[in-house]
Amino acid sequence: MKGDVGQPILATAAFSGGFFAGERVRWSSAEPPRKAAAARIGCPTFRLLLIPACLTACLFAQTVLERADEAFREGNFTRAETLARQAVAGDPNAVHGHMILGVIAAKRNQWAVSNSHFLAVVRLDPANPHGYFYLGQAKLYQQQWEAAVRYFNQALQRQYPDRDRLMVELALAHNEAGRPQQALDSLGGIPPPSDPRLGAQFYAVTAFARAKLNQPGPAIEAIRQSLQIDDSSPPSWEFLIGALIQSDEAPAALAEAIRAQKKFPDQPGVQYLFALASYHVNESPLSGLALRNLREADPASPRVLLAEGLLLRKQGKMDEATTAFRQAAQRGVPDARLLLGIVYRENGDYAAAEREYREAERLNPRNGQVALELGKLLLARGDAAEARPRLERAELLMPTAGAVQYQLGLLYRRLGEPEKAEQHFQKAKR
Repeated sequence: MKGDVGQPILATAAFSGGFFAGERVRWSSAEPPRKAAAARIGCPTFRLLLIPACLTACLFAQTVLERADEAFREGNFTRAETLARQAVAGDPNAVHGHMILGVIAAKRNQWAVSNSHFLAVVRLDPANPHGYFYLGQAKLYQQQWEAAVRYFNQALQRQYPDRDRLMVELALAHNEAGRPQQALDSLGGIPPPSDPRLGAQFYAVTAFARAKLNQPGPAIEAIRQSLQIDDSSPPSWEFLIGALIQSDEAPAALAEAIRAQKKFPDQPGVQYLFALASYHVNESPLSGLALRNLREADPASPRVLLAEGLLLRKQGKMDEATTAFRQAAQRGVPDARLLLGIVYRENGDYAAAEREYREAERLNPRNGQVALELGKLLLARGDAAEARPRLERAELLMPTAGAVQYQLGLLYRRLGEPEKAEQHFQKAKR
């Protein structure tokens, strides 16, 4: 997992409703292929050229296309590809042949081939919304967010018929491009879809956008709604557990992690968060089990080092734990920076603690625990001006955490605002 705990990239999951669903690829025209070909042959440009060879070739291509479409719908992609290639060879303007070949290439992650066929679709049939929609999905899957937004908007302008699906995909692209509010605006234009897979994706994208807007409560609520509809997505479980940990709701995080690790024993991300949640609940005896699970799921992962450090720390083996955290940090595990900072602070090495906290903040600016620890350290050394934005961000990210309210009370007392300080001290007692 990179960056934020519980913030997976979901382009792959979002794509499950498109190229990979085994659906029938839609015709580029409202007419069946044979009739569409006849209409094209009958246009003024073709009337003078209506020779038997041309007519035979075009009708042959459309007959082959019908067989290709049937093979595609049956899931026989090799045969569908062979037939579609024959059709395009016989009639290079066979829009549906390009559509089938583009979808099959996308399924195989052959993006250059896929893009060339979809671009042929929109060149040959500029009013066709399906070509733009599939181009948008291809760009989404390649994590080319701006291009995905552009093509989805073009599909929208051409009245792509499955508006719900289009708006969910557009919202995902906006969110990944760094525009979470536009993502929510896109979703706000449709009701929650009745299709279970699309409905789950609707709430998942809502959750990711809310998280980027520093709205942890609504984000957690939305991802729970997604999982109520479809609980088969490991990234959604990871998001939920990570969000609960970051919101200082460790017991709830551990409860969800226990459920998720049973459901997905081979998912390293889930097992890692199981270890992290177990650590944050002091009385939990499950840290050893979580470490074993993670080792089995992903033995080469550097996160195993961090999980080892968590267990060692619980066992009171501080030197060994520190070594494990340091090794995990060196191998790029973001959470190790926060834990190293805590260890250094406890050992009185405040300069090293601040260095690790600042690096943790850079790697994950939406982690409330990082903001709290750095704010505490800065306040303790008398730097209230630098502490203030961290502690206020910690409150935004962990609104129910008593430790945050207590530190804010100390901050405002130091800033000469006794009434505000007292309000936070009272909140800390609740």
